[in-house]
Parts: sequence; structure tokens; C-alpha cells
Amino acid sequence: MKIDLAFTPYELEKKDPRGKAVVVIDALRATSTMIVAFENGCSGFIPVATVEEAIQLADLKKDPDLLLGGERRAMPIEGFHLGNSPRDYRPEKVRGKVVVMTTTNGTQALLAARKAAEVFIGAFLNISALSRRLGEGERDVIIACAGEKDLFCLEDTVCGGAIIDRLEKGGVPISKDDAAVAAKLLYEYYEGDIYGMLAGCAWGQYLEGVGLGKDVRICAQVDVSRLVPVYREGKIFLDR
Repeated sequence: MKIDLAFTPYELEKKDPRGKAVVVIDALRATSTMIVAFENGCSGFIPVATVEEAIQLADLKKDPDLLLGGERRAMPIEGFHLGNSPRDYRPEKVRGKVVVMTTTNGTQALLAARKAAEVFIGAFLNISALSRRLGEGERDVIIACAGEKDLFCLEDTVCGGAIIDRLEKGGVPISKDDAAVAAKLLYEYYEGDIYGMLAGCAWGQYLEGVGLGKDVRICAQVDVSRLVPVYREGKIFLDR
């Protein structure tokens, strides 16, 4: 198995995901929030690029079980039912619901991965379950970091390195591109204090500054979920 890592959605498109399995990571916060939502009974997500697309889709479907969720600069979007905080997605709000989601970085990375043969949702919360799922497959893998507005971010890269670490410890024979090697080294450096890494990275500090520091602690939990959401035909859901 060959493992490539893309630091940004732009790099993912350059790596050509066709025929490969892609793992999309937005550790702070979109993919972490999605996993929490599924744990709380959410039926699925429909990622879209813009606020306007989300509103148009909701208006078109006129479905009472369809919610609008997302953020811009980490803050909830006016008129939406939900933001991008995992604390928003409580069972009483999301059980049985589908969320049309737009975020600054995470949904952009998902849309960039659409041409892949398989797309999985990854975060620190489901590293081991995700790695087992990848190890069961026979496809080469691209780990797609959401980044920050098409720039490198530490937290997604470290999470990607954690996935590589789990694959190797699981005995999966892999080869890595240079970006994947770097991600694994970063994970080894921060492995003992994932929360400290998240709290100290640029976006973690920003979240703390706008009163969302509790989200960082939730996103720092490692292996608390066995769920591996998939993105297929425009929707994120649990297929097994």
C-alpha cells in the first residue's frame, strides 16, 4: 500500500485521487464534529461549498429532517440550525437528521476528494477504527488534510501521521511519500500530548480566543469512536 499525504485540498487535486482511497481530515473541527454527530444518531451530512448552496438545497428539498450547519471564521452562520462545534450536535438536535454542511476548510477538502474511489472521514477520535478499515482494503491511500485556506496546518498533518503510525503498527506493509514521512515524524513528536498540540497550534489558539476552547479538548480525544463515516455520491453516512 502506498500512502501519500496532501497538506491542502489544492495538493490533493494535483495528486489525482482517482482509483484511490482518500481520508479527509479537518481535526479542528469539521470531521471531528461529524463523528460526534454520528455517535449521537445523526443520519448523514451533505457537504457543500458555499452558504448560498446550502440554503438553496434546503429550500429545494423542504424536508423537516434536513438541518443547516456550518461556520465562517469558526462562528455559526446566521440563520443556520447548527454551527461547527461538536457540542452543537447533541442527540436531541441531530438524531435522525441530515445536515447540509458548509465550512471554511473541511467541506472544501471533501469536495476536492469526490473523484476518489473511496472517501473516509478521519479525526483523532477514530484513528484506530479508520486505520483498520484502510488496512482491510487493497487501494493506495491519500491522506487529505483540510489545511487552513489552502495553507499547511499542523493539526491535520499530525492526525495524518497518527493514521500512518497505526497502519504500520498493525503490520500493514506501506510505502510513504515525503509528506507522509514528515507527518509520521510530527506525530511521533506530539504523540504524548495531542491536546497540547491542538491547543498550541494557530487554529487552536484562535478557537480559544473566540470562546470555543472546549471544542479543542473534544477534538483531542483519541480513539473514542469506532465509527468510520464514508462520503459517496454527495452524502456522508455510515455504511457498516
